[in-house]
Amino acid sequence: MKQIAKSIRPILALIPGGILVAVCYFFVDRPVAEFLHCHRPLPDSMHDWPPRISDWCTSLVIAAIFAIAAWRMWRPGGRLQTLLVALAANLVATFAIKSFLKWAFGRSWPGTWDANIHSMISNPIYGFHPFHSGGVYQSFPSGHAAAAFAVVSILWLSRPRWRWLYGLAAGALCAALVGLNYHFVGDVIAGAMLGSITGFYTTQMFGLRTENIE
Repeated sequence: MKQIAKSIRPILALIPGGILVAVCYFFVDRPVAEFLHCHRPLPDSMHDWPPRISDWCTSLVIAAIFAIAAWRMWRPGGRLQTLLVALAANLVATFAIKSFLKWAFGRSWPGTWDANIHSMISNPIYGFHPFHSGGVYQSFPSGHAAAAFAVVSILWLSRPRWRWLYGLAAGALCAALVGLNYHFVGDVIAGAMLGSITGFYTTQMFGLRTENIE
C-alpha cells in the first residue's frame, strides 16, 4: 500500500501544479512578459542565437541517443550504461508527450524571435487555443524545461550527491527561458512538472535507486 501511494504521488502533484499554472496564467504571465519586454537584457540581434544553439544541442542529443543505443546493442551491461539508456528513453518519451500537449493546449508565445511567430507582444495574441497546430501555438509546456527536468529528475533520484549542481543548472535554464521572454512562467512550470514526472517513473522502470547506482 505504501508503495502504491509513493507511485501515485507525482500524479497527485499535478493538482497543486495545475493550480499554480492557472494562477500564473491569470495574474503572473502577462505582466512578467510585458515587464521583460520593456527591460530586455539583450539587444534584439542577440535573441536569434539561443534558438540556434538549442537546435544544435537537439541535434547533439539525437546523435548521443543513437550512440547509446548502438553501445547497448554492441556491449550491453553496466550501471553507467543503464543510467544513460534511461536518460535517453526518458528524453524520447518526454518529447513525445510534450509535442502532444503543445497541440492539445495551443498556447501562443510571449514574445517574437522569428518573423513567422505571432505573440502577445507583437500582435497581440494571448491565451490557449486547444488543438491548434503550427508554430504560433507551441508555447505550452516549455519543451526546454521539460527536457532539462527529464534529465535532472533521474540524476536527482539516482545520484543525489550532486543535487546542488542539478538544481543550479535547471534553475538557470528556467530563468533564462523566462528572462529572455521565450516562455511564460506557467509554461516553464508545466515543462518542469512534465519532465519530473516522466523522470520519476523512468527511474522506477529502470531500477535506478540510489543503492543501485552509487
